[in-house]
Amino acid sequence: MQLVFEMIRRVFQIIFGIFIFDCPGLQKCRNLMYKIMFKRFGSKNVLSSKISFYVPHGLKMADVVVGNSVRISEDVSIDCSSNITIEDNVWISEHSLILNHEHIIDGREWKKSKSVRVTEGLFIGEDAWIGANVTILPKVKRIGKGAIIGAGSIVTKDVEDYAIVAGNPAKQIGQR
Repeated sequence: MQLVFEMIRRVFQIIFGIFIFDCPGLQKCRNLMYKIMFKRFGSKNVLSSKISFYVPHGLKMADVVVGNSVRISEDVSIDCSSNITIEDNVWISEHSLILNHEHIIDGREWKKSKSVRVTEGLFIGEDAWIGANVTILPKVKRIGKGAIIGAGSIVTKDVEDYAIVAGNPAKQIGQR
């Protein structure tokens, strides 16, 4: 049954994710679809085309909370296998990837025989800015309030409030 819900969720995201729904009047239709899909979805959000909130490997969808005035740019993928909270005024730039599960690697068996571990979830604080082509790996639990993550970064650990991080792995390069 969970697989059926995930298939329906993905089909709706494909339909409402086409660029025509980027038009101002149709943007409200896209936001309504996300409001139905998630536990809490704020107002004045701008979600661009080709965004994917997905649940991999037949896992159960966790709670997703999206605040007000959140902007998620084109071609962003967010793994919803564990809880995600995106607070108000967060901006996630294009082609970013947020992962919330990991494969257990112990031994020499094939990947398909390995189990999957779901992480504790991710909290993205108010007014955070995640640059283009950023990857946030599963062990990250918190992106702090007002934090900025530079384009192309790979985030492997929590980011403090108002920190500016960049690189692979992302390291603090300044303070906001």
